[in-house]
Amino acid sequence: MTFGQSDLTELQAIDLQGHSAPPVRLATAAPPGDLPELQRWRAAVGPVRMATVARRVSARTAGWPLTIVAWNTNVGGGALRTLWDHLTAGRDTAAGPTVLLLQEVFATGPQIPGLTPGAAWATRITAVPPDEERTDIVTFARDTGLSLLYTPSMRNGGPRPGAPGGPPEDRGNAILANLPLSAPQAIELPFERQRRVAVAADVTIADTTITLCSIHLDNRSQWSRAWRTLGAGRRRQMAGLLEVFPGPAAEHQAHILGGDLNTWVGGRRESACRLARFRFPLPVRPDRRPTHHLEIGGWLRHSDHLMFRLPSGWRGACHRADATFGSDHYPLVGTVEPCLP
Repeated sequence: MTFGQSDLTELQAIDLQGHSAPPVRLATAAPPGDLPELQRWRAAVGPVRMATVARRVSARTAGWPLTIVAWNTNVGGGALRTLWDHLTAGRDTAAGPTVLLLQEVFATGPQIPGLTPGAAWATRITAVPPDEERTDIVTFARDTGLSLLYTPSMRNGGPRPGAPGGPPEDRGNAILANLPLSAPQAIELPFERQRRVAVAADVTIADTTITLCSIHLDNRSQWSRAWRTLGAGRRRQMAGLLEVFPGPAAEHQAHILGGDLNTWVGGRRESACRLARFRFPLPVRPDRRPTHHLEIGGWLRHSDHLMFRLPSGWRGACHRADATFGSDHYPLVGTVEPCLP
């Protein structure tokens, strides 16, 4: 996986047992003026969680198609176990290669630092899924034997010890897969209201590499530039991402972008989405059903997107799931595969 040159550095990483893991590259796609604010948010989160394992890998795991799910889990409100069971119902969990591109997952544990003066955090969200326990992403990956790349974007809750909601948490984006993950990358986006970090990684199927990215854009900008909430802020964040991802290998390799773009009334017509679709033009006819129950009155909007950039001779499809699995977002489920002779 090759990326454009930005302010590259590294993020500390640990494995699912809390032991040190190789650091993960960080590409800061934000301009220098954003860095002081981003540093305040960085100071309040824990390390990257990384594990490259695969549970019960079978002969069919190396086959096609690749299934991809993009889903905002509402910080614990989405029933991840139920969704995984739904995806693998009636077959071995490793029967087909599957990748989850997740937003608003959370992690907890002693590695999350105490809050220091000047650190920044987000309002705590502690949604609970139906019919299963609220589960952090590390526990879920450990229980299911899936590969994981999780990079926190922000602290989930403020500084009050013992405040309702439990122990310290951070939240951010993740990639889960029943295949090994390689070339992990975190991409820090331009700052609008909260720190946003996209995650990218490779999977390999039948000697073919596919690069995937999970992204979450801000739903609004700071009050001092509230007019950017109408779309300019998200376009700025998407433009920053596209300076880094997919990179120069895009013409010869499959790339997949999925996540919550927080597009408002315009949906696919909003500039951030149109900018992304120029780079990721497939599927030609995506599912047009809305994906998010807006907090105000439950109004539905098209917030979530799953897009492909595929080499010649490939095909891809995408549809919205019929259930939210406890989140306020519907998952998007896609498949990609080469058209084999």
